[in-house]
Amino acid sequence: MGAREREMEKGLVSIDRWGDGSQAYFLTHLHTDHTSGLSSKWSRGTLFCSATSAELLSTKFPDFDLSLIRVLEVGVTQLVLLRSPSSGSEVRLLVTPIDAHHCPGWAGAVMYLFRGEFGCVLHTGDFRWEIMNERAVMAKKTFMDALEGSKIDILYLDNTYCHPSFSFPTREVASQQVIDIINSNPDHEVIIGIDTLGKEDLLLHISQALGMKGFEYPPSSISSASSVEESESGGGEIPDGTT
Repeated sequence: MGAREREMEKGLVSIDRWGDGSQAYFLTHLHTDHTSGLSSKWSRGTLFCSATSAELLSTKFPDFDLSLIRVLEVGVTQLVLLRSPSSGSEVRLLVTPIDAHHCPGWAGAVMYLFRGEFGCVLHTGDFRWEIMNERAVMAKKTFMDALEGSKIDILYLDNTYCHPSFSFPTREVASQQVIDIINSNPDHEVIIGIDTLGKEDLLLHISQALGMKGFEYPPSSISSASSVEESESGGGEIPDGTT
């Protein structure tokens, strides 16, 4: 652990927690277990997230106040100015969102690296950094560059599957297994069960490999993979930049 003057003061930020008591709220991704307490009527503070999450958030919570959202560009360090709850002095928070390679794709899910006089804090959220995956390699480089030679003082690590008993194939291998099943059953309809977010990359991979379009039935309230891909640049009504 590196030396630090003090820990981050309580009452400054919350990550994937949506109750009272913070000035800035950070969303890693939109899976339900990370949005408990978030709703269309939520208005407790500024909400920071990736561009993809911002697009999906306004779809999942149709009446959400978009003026509360601040889009953070993935891989870019940005300054967020807050106030110390105890002293009222200015707190300068450097925030770097890093591609977590989780759900959805297109850098929707992010880790957050926080730096300031409190030291260096990394909150991973849910992530999937496969050793040979190009996106994961790029994300690791982004992370190392953002550290600027510092060490992590506090690590909040998602370790749900951090045990040797869990051994999963890579996404590429799993996708190819699904395609092989489809190709080996030409006389059958193949139905892929999806639950809101998480299967977008798989559906796109199948569509591209087999040269066919995919359709969802019944339609869900969450944007389809194609509409997410088309709108990932962010909507004009959602502010971005430093606050």
